Amino acid sequence: MKILIFAGGSGKRFWPISRVKVPKQFIKISNNTSTLEMAIKRVQPAFGLHNIFISTNEDYIGVVKEIFPKISSANIFGEPEMKDVGPAAGLALIRLRKMGVREPIAILWADHFMENVRQFQDKLKLGEELVLKKKAEIVFYGEKPAFANPNVGWIDIGKKFGKEIHHFEDWMYRPVKEICEKKLKAGKSLINTGYFVSTLDYLLSIYKQYNPDLYRKLKKIEEALDTPNESSVIDKIYPTIEPIHFDHCVPYHVKKKDVLVLETKMGWEDPGTLYALKNYLSPGKKNAVKGNVFDYDNKDCMLYNYDSKKLLAGVKLDGMVVVNTKDAILVVHKDYVRDVSEMLKSKKFKDSKFAKYL
Repeated sequence: MKILIFAGGSGKRFWPISRVKVPKQFIKISNNTSTLEMAIKRVQPAFGLHNIFISTNEDYIGVVKEIFPKISSANIFGEPEMKDVGPAAGLALIRLRKMGVREPIAILWADHFMENVRQFQDKLKLGEELVLKKKAEIVFYGEKPAFANPNVGWIDIGKKFGKEIHHFEDWMYRPVKEICEKKLKAGKSLINTGYFVSTLDYLLSIYKQYNPDLYRKLKKIEEALDTPNESSVIDKIYPTIEPIHFDHCVPYHVKKKDVLVLETKMGWEDPGTLYALKNYLSPGKKNAVKGNVFDYDNKDCMLYNYDSKKLLAGVKLDGMVVVNTKDAILVVHKDYVRDVSEMLKSKKFKDSKFAKYL
Protein backbone atom coordinates (compact mmCIF):
# COMPACT_ATOMS: atom_id res chain seq x y z
CA MET A 1 0.00 0.00 0.00
CA LYS A 2 1.10 3.55 -0.73
CA ILE A 3 0.77 6.24 1.95
CA LEU A 4 -0.04 9.81 0.89
CA ILE A 5 0.41 12.42 3.64
CA PHE A 6 -0.85 15.95 3.07
CA ALA A 7 1.27 18.71 4.59
CA GLY A 8 0.38 21.82 2.64
CA GLY A 9 -1.65 23.99 5.03
CA SER A 10 -0.64 27.56 5.79
CA GLY A 11 -1.11 27.15 9.56
CA LYS A 12 -3.23 30.26 10.18
CA ARG A 13 -4.98 28.71 13.19
CA PHE A 14 -1.64 28.46 15.04
CA TRP A 15 -0.61 32.07 14.41
CA PRO A 16 1.66 33.65 15.63
CA ILE A 17 3.57 30.42 16.43
CA SER A 18 3.23 29.34 12.80
CA ARG A 19 3.61 31.64 9.81
CA VAL A 20 3.22 31.36 6.05
CA LYS A 21 6.93 30.55 5.72
CA VAL A 22 6.83 27.85 8.42
CA PRO A 23 3.30 26.46 9.00
CA LYS A 24 2.32 24.44 12.05
CA GLN A 25 2.98 21.00 10.52
CA PHE A 26 6.69 21.85 10.37
CA ILE A 27 7.04 23.35 13.86
CA LYS A 28 8.59 21.22 16.62
CA ILE A 29 5.43 21.31 18.64
CA SER A 30 5.82 18.45 21.15
CA ASN A 31 8.92 16.62 22.39
CA ASN A 32 11.00 18.62 19.91
CA THR A 33 9.17 16.91 17.04
CA SER A 34 6.92 18.32 14.33
CA THR A 35 3.56 16.71 13.52
CA LEU A 36 4.86 15.88 10.02
CA GLU A 37 7.74 13.93 11.58
CA MET A 38 5.22 12.13 13.81
CA ALA A 39 3.03 11.29 10.82
CA ILE A 40 5.93 9.81 8.84
CA LYS A 41 7.36 7.86 11.78
CA ARG A 42 3.94 6.33 12.52
CA VAL A 43 3.78 4.58 9.15
CA GLN A 44 7.43 4.08 8.19
CA PRO A 45 8.02 0.86 10.23
CA ALA A 46 4.93 -0.84 8.80
CA PHE A 47 5.04 0.31 5.17
CA GLY A 48 8.59 1.48 4.45
CA LEU A 49 9.82 4.96 3.60
CA HIS A 50 9.80 4.20 -0.15
CA ASN A 51 5.99 3.81 0.00
CA ILE A 52 5.41 7.16 1.72
CA PHE A 53 4.60 10.26 -0.36
CA ILE A 54 4.23 13.83 0.90
CA SER A 55 2.00 16.41 -0.78
CA THR A 56 2.87 19.99 0.12
CA ASN A 57 3.18 23.45 -1.38
CA GLU A 58 6.18 23.93 -3.69
CA ASP A 59 7.52 26.55 -1.28
CA TYR A 60 7.75 23.90 1.46
CA ILE A 61 9.56 21.12 -0.42
CA GLY A 62 12.89 22.25 1.04
CA VAL A 63 11.41 22.29 4.54
CA VAL A 64 10.16 18.71 4.12
CA LYS A 65 13.61 17.59 2.95
CA GLU A 66 15.21 19.35 5.90
CA ILE A 67 12.85 17.69 8.38
CA PHE A 68 13.12 14.22 6.83
CA PRO A 69 16.22 14.08 4.58
CA LYS A 70 15.93 10.31 4.05
CA ILE A 71 12.76 10.65 2.00
CA SER A 72 13.29 10.62 -1.77
CA SER A 73 12.71 13.88 -3.66
CA ALA A 74 10.57 11.87 -6.08
CA ASN A 75 8.20 11.13 -3.18
CA ILE A 76 7.56 14.81 -2.43
CA PHE A 77 4.83 16.41 -4.54
CA GLY A 78 4.68 20.21 -4.74
CA GLU A 79 1.48 22.13 -5.42
CA PRO A 80 2.34 25.16 -7.63
CA GLU A 81 -0.03 27.46 -5.73
CA MET A 82 -2.61 27.02 -3.01
CA LYS A 83 -5.96 25.99 -4.47
CA ASP A 84 -7.34 24.27 -1.35
CA VAL A 85 -7.07 20.54 -0.71
CA GLY A 86 -9.39 19.34 -3.49
CA PRO A 87 -7.08 20.31 -6.39
CA ALA A 88 -3.94 19.52 -4.34
CA ALA A 89 -5.21 16.00 -3.66
CA GLY A 90 -6.22 15.53 -7.28
CA LEU A 91 -2.78 16.61 -8.46
CA ALA A 92 -1.08 14.16 -6.08
CA LEU A 93 -3.40 11.34 -7.18
CA ILE A 94 -2.68 11.80 -10.89
CA ARG A 95 1.05 11.92 -10.15
CA LEU A 96 0.74 8.54 -8.44
CA ARG A 97 -1.29 7.16 -11.35
CA LYS A 98 1.35 8.41 -13.79
CA MET A 99 3.95 6.56 -11.69
CA GLY A 100 2.02 3.34 -12.29
CA VAL A 101 0.54 2.90 -8.80
CA ARG A 102 -2.31 0.37 -8.87
CA GLU A 103 -2.37 -0.81 -5.26
CA PRO A 104 -4.56 0.69 -2.48
CA ILE A 105 -3.61 4.08 -1.12
CA ALA A 106 -4.05 5.56 2.36
CA ILE A 107 -4.81 9.28 2.62
CA LEU A 108 -3.44 10.80 5.85
CA TRP A 109 -2.87 14.29 7.24
CA ALA A 110 0.27 15.77 8.78
CA ASP A 111 -1.13 17.67 11.75
CA HIS A 112 -2.47 15.10 14.22
CA PHE A 113 -1.36 13.50 17.48
CA MET A 114 -1.77 9.80 18.25
CA GLU A 115 -1.00 7.54 21.21
CA ASN A 116 -1.64 3.97 20.00
CA VAL A 117 0.50 3.80 16.87
CA ARG A 118 0.49 0.00 16.67
CA GLN A 119 -3.31 -0.09 16.46
CA PHE A 120 -3.17 2.59 13.75
CA GLN A 121 -0.79 0.48 11.68
CA ASP A 122 -2.95 -2.63 12.15
CA LYS A 123 -6.12 -0.76 11.17
CA LEU A 124 -4.45 0.62 8.04
CA LYS A 125 -3.54 -2.91 7.01
CA LEU A 126 -7.10 -4.06 7.71
CA GLY A 127 -8.42 -1.23 5.52
CA GLU A 128 -6.07 -2.31 2.75
CA GLU A 129 -7.32 -5.89 3.05
CA LEU A 130 -10.98 -4.82 2.87
CA VAL A 131 -10.32 -2.81 -0.29
CA LEU A 132 -8.25 -5.55 -1.93
CA LYS A 133 -10.98 -8.13 -1.21
CA LYS A 134 -13.61 -5.76 -2.68
CA LYS A 135 -15.50 -5.57 0.60
CA ALA A 136 -15.50 -1.78 0.19
CA GLU A 137 -14.39 0.78 -2.37
CA ILE A 138 -13.32 3.13 0.38
CA VAL A 139 -12.70 2.66 4.12
CA PHE A 140 -13.08 5.53 6.58
CA TYR A 141 -11.50 5.69 10.03
CA GLY A 142 -13.56 6.89 12.99
CA GLU A 143 -12.18 7.37 16.50
CA LYS A 144 -14.41 6.37 19.42
CA PRO A 145 -15.37 9.69 21.06
CA ALA A 146 -14.28 10.42 24.61
CA PHE A 147 -16.51 13.49 24.92
CA ALA A 148 -18.96 15.62 22.93
CA ASN A 149 -16.36 17.47 20.86
CA PRO A 150 -17.91 20.19 18.61
CA ASN A 151 -14.57 21.11 16.99
CA VAL A 152 -14.29 18.00 14.80
CA GLY A 153 -16.38 16.13 12.24
CA TRP A 154 -18.56 13.15 13.22
CA ILE A 155 -19.36 9.94 11.31
CA ASP A 156 -22.72 8.21 11.86
CA ILE A 157 -22.38 4.43 11.63
CA GLY A 158 -24.92 1.75 10.79
CA LYS A 159 -25.02 -2.02 11.10
CA LYS A 160 -21.90 -3.92 12.05
CA PHE A 161 -19.96 -5.56 9.24
CA GLY A 162 -17.46 -7.19 11.57
CA LYS A 163 -15.57 -6.54 14.78
CA GLU A 164 -15.13 -2.74 14.97
CA ILE A 165 -16.19 -2.52 11.31
CA HIS A 166 -19.42 -0.69 10.48
CA HIS A 167 -21.54 0.31 7.53
CA PHE A 168 -21.62 4.04 6.85
CA GLU A 169 -24.70 6.20 7.39
CA ASP A 170 -23.81 9.88 7.27
CA TRP A 171 -21.51 12.53 8.63
CA MET A 172 -21.60 16.06 9.92
CA TYR A 173 -18.85 18.66 10.06
CA ARG A 174 -18.45 20.29 13.47
CA PRO A 175 -22.01 19.93 14.81
CA VAL A 176 -23.03 22.20 17.67
CA LYS A 177 -22.43 21.02 21.23
CA GLU A 178 -26.04 19.89 21.80
CA ILE A 179 -25.96 17.63 18.73
CA CYS A 180 -22.56 16.24 19.75
CA GLU A 181 -23.97 15.35 23.16
CA LYS A 182 -26.91 13.52 21.54
CA LYS A 183 -24.54 11.62 19.23
CA LEU A 184 -22.30 10.66 22.14
CA LYS A 185 -25.26 9.41 24.18
CA ALA A 186 -26.71 7.43 21.26
CA GLY A 187 -23.40 5.64 20.73
CA LYS A 188 -23.85 5.41 16.95
CA SER A 189 -21.29 8.00 15.91
CA LEU A 190 -17.51 8.27 15.75
CA ILE A 191 -15.08 11.16 15.42
CA ASN A 192 -14.03 11.62 11.79
CA THR A 193 -10.22 11.39 11.64
CA GLY A 194 -10.18 12.28 7.94
CA TYR A 195 -8.12 9.17 7.18
CA PHE A 196 -9.21 6.66 4.57
CA VAL A 197 -8.00 3.86 2.33
CA SER A 198 -9.15 3.46 -1.26
CA THR A 199 -7.78 3.11 -4.79
CA LEU A 200 -6.72 5.69 -7.36
CA ASP A 201 -9.31 4.40 -9.81
CA TYR A 202 -12.16 4.88 -7.37
CA LEU A 203 -11.06 8.28 -6.07
CA LEU A 204 -10.40 9.71 -9.52
CA SER A 205 -13.70 8.33 -10.80
CA ILE A 206 -15.43 10.46 -8.15
CA TYR A 207 -13.46 13.50 -9.32
CA LYS A 208 -14.45 12.75 -12.92
CA GLN A 209 -18.14 12.33 -12.16
CA TYR A 210 -18.72 15.20 -9.74
CA ASN A 211 -16.00 17.72 -10.67
CA PRO A 212 -15.59 17.14 -14.42
CA ASP A 213 -13.93 20.48 -15.18
CA LEU A 214 -11.31 19.95 -12.45
CA TYR A 215 -10.73 16.37 -13.61
CA ARG A 216 -10.34 17.46 -17.24
CA LYS A 217 -7.63 19.93 -16.26
CA LEU A 218 -5.88 17.40 -14.04
CA LYS A 219 -5.95 14.89 -16.91
CA LYS A 220 -4.20 17.38 -19.20
CA ILE A 221 -1.52 17.86 -16.54
CA GLU A 222 -1.20 14.10 -16.15
CA GLU A 223 -0.57 13.68 -19.88
CA ALA A 224 2.29 16.20 -19.68
CA LEU A 225 3.98 14.65 -16.62
CA ASP A 226 7.46 13.25 -17.30
CA THR A 227 7.64 15.09 -20.63
CA PRO A 228 9.59 18.23 -21.61
CA ASN A 229 6.29 20.15 -21.43
CA GLU A 230 5.50 19.26 -17.82
CA SER A 231 6.40 22.61 -16.21
CA SER A 232 4.85 24.77 -18.92
CA VAL A 233 1.57 22.80 -18.91
CA ILE A 234 1.30 22.93 -15.11
CA ASP A 235 2.09 26.66 -15.10
CA LYS A 236 -0.59 27.24 -17.73
CA ILE A 237 -3.38 25.05 -16.37
CA TYR A 238 -3.09 24.94 -12.59
CA PRO A 239 -3.71 28.69 -12.01
CA THR A 240 -7.04 28.33 -13.88
CA ILE A 241 -8.31 25.73 -11.40
CA GLU A 242 -10.95 26.96 -8.96
CA PRO A 243 -10.24 26.29 -5.26
CA ILE A 244 -12.45 23.58 -3.77
CA HIS A 245 -12.38 21.75 -0.45
CA PHE A 246 -11.50 18.06 -0.65
CA ASP A 247 -14.76 17.06 1.04
CA HIS A 248 -16.63 18.41 -2.00
CA CYS A 249 -14.39 16.45 -4.35
CA VAL A 250 -14.69 12.97 -2.82
CA PRO A 251 -16.16 12.32 0.67
CA TYR A 252 -19.54 14.03 0.15
CA HIS A 253 -20.12 12.08 -3.07
CA VAL A 254 -19.38 8.50 -2.06
CA LYS A 255 -22.31 6.07 -2.02
CA LYS A 256 -23.15 4.31 1.24
CA LYS A 257 -22.81 0.89 -0.37
CA ASP A 258 -19.19 1.67 -1.27
CA VAL A 259 -18.11 2.54 2.28
CA LEU A 260 -17.06 0.75 5.44
CA VAL A 261 -15.99 2.51 8.64
CA LEU A 262 -13.29 1.15 10.94
CA GLU A 263 -13.74 2.06 14.60
CA THR A 264 -10.47 3.01 16.29
CA LYS A 265 -9.21 3.79 19.77
CA MET A 266 -5.85 5.26 18.76
CA GLY A 267 -5.80 8.19 21.14
CA TRP A 268 -6.19 10.39 18.06
CA GLU A 269 -6.29 14.16 18.53
CA ASP A 270 -6.52 17.02 16.07
CA PRO A 271 -4.84 20.09 17.59
CA GLY A 272 -6.70 22.27 15.13
CA THR A 273 -6.42 25.43 17.22
CA LEU A 274 -4.05 26.79 19.83
CA TYR A 275 -6.56 25.96 22.56
CA ALA A 276 -6.96 22.41 21.23
CA LEU A 277 -3.17 22.11 21.44
CA LYS A 278 -3.29 23.43 25.00
CA ASN A 279 -5.99 20.90 25.90
CA TYR A 280 -3.97 18.05 24.43
CA LEU A 281 -0.78 18.99 26.28
CA SER A 282 -2.51 20.07 29.51
CA PRO A 283 -6.08 18.74 29.78
CA GLY A 284 -8.82 20.34 31.80
CA LYS A 285 -8.03 23.32 34.00
CA LYS A 286 -4.26 22.79 33.80
CA ASN A 287 -2.20 25.46 32.08
CA ALA A 288 0.15 24.87 29.15
CA VAL A 289 3.24 26.97 29.81
CA LYS A 290 6.34 27.47 27.68
CA GLY A 291 9.33 29.79 28.00
CA ASN A 292 9.94 32.63 30.43
CA VAL A 293 6.49 32.71 32.06
CA PHE A 294 5.24 33.62 35.54
CA ASP A 295 1.93 31.86 36.10
CA TYR A 296 0.03 33.53 38.93
CA ASP A 297 -3.24 31.80 39.78
CA ASN A 298 -4.31 31.20 36.15
CA LYS A 299 -6.40 28.25 35.01
CA ASP A 300 -7.20 26.56 31.71
CA CYS A 301 -4.73 28.81 29.86
CA MET A 302 -1.99 28.60 27.26
CA LEU A 303 0.90 30.90 28.18
CA TYR A 304 3.67 30.62 25.57
CA ASN A 305 6.64 32.98 25.47
CA TYR A 306 9.19 32.63 22.67
CA ASP A 307 11.15 35.75 23.67
CA SER A 308 13.77 34.86 26.29
CA LYS A 309 14.51 38.55 26.92
CA LYS A 310 11.01 39.25 28.17
CA LEU A 311 8.85 37.91 30.97
CA LEU A 312 5.28 36.88 30.23
CA ALA A 313 3.16 37.17 33.38
CA GLY A 314 -0.47 36.11 33.64
CA VAL A 315 -2.61 37.00 36.64
CA LYS A 316 -5.87 35.20 37.44
CA LEU A 317 -6.64 34.50 33.78
CA ASP A 318 -9.25 31.87 32.92
CA GLY A 319 -9.47 30.15 29.50
CA MET A 320 -7.06 32.52 27.77
CA VAL A 321 -4.49 31.91 25.04
CA VAL A 322 -1.51 34.25 25.27
CA VAL A 323 1.37 33.75 22.83
CA ASN A 324 4.36 36.08 22.70
CA THR A 325 6.86 35.83 19.84
CA LYS A 326 9.66 38.20 18.95
CA ASP A 327 7.50 40.21 16.59
CA ALA A 328 3.86 39.51 17.54
CA ILE A 329 1.64 38.94 20.57
CA LEU A 330 -1.70 37.15 20.50
CA VAL A 331 -4.27 37.42 23.30
CA VAL A 332 -7.57 35.60 22.74
CA HIS A 333 -10.19 33.79 24.81
CA LYS A 334 -10.47 30.04 24.17
CA ASP A 335 -14.01 30.49 22.77
CA TYR A 336 -12.71 32.68 19.95
CA VAL A 337 -9.49 30.97 18.88
CA ARG A 338 -11.07 29.94 15.56
CA ASP A 339 -11.50 33.61 14.75
CA VAL A 340 -7.72 34.02 14.60
CA SER A 341 -7.57 32.48 11.12
CA GLU A 342 -10.56 34.60 10.04
CA MET A 343 -8.71 37.71 11.21
CA LEU A 344 -5.65 36.78 9.18
CA LYS A 345 -7.74 36.11 6.07
CA SER A 346 -9.62 39.39 6.37
CA LYS A 347 -8.99 42.10 3.80
CA LYS A 348 -8.41 44.56 6.65
CA PHE A 349 -5.42 42.51 7.82
CA LYS A 350 -4.03 41.25 4.50
CA ASP A 351 -4.10 44.64 2.80
CA SER A 352 -2.55 46.59 5.65
CA LYS A 353 0.82 47.19 7.26
CA PHE A 354 0.12 44.09 9.37
CA ALA A 355 0.40 41.71 6.37
CA LYS A 356 4.13 41.38 7.01
CA TYR A 357 3.29 39.41 10.18
CA LEU A 358 1.50 36.62 8.30
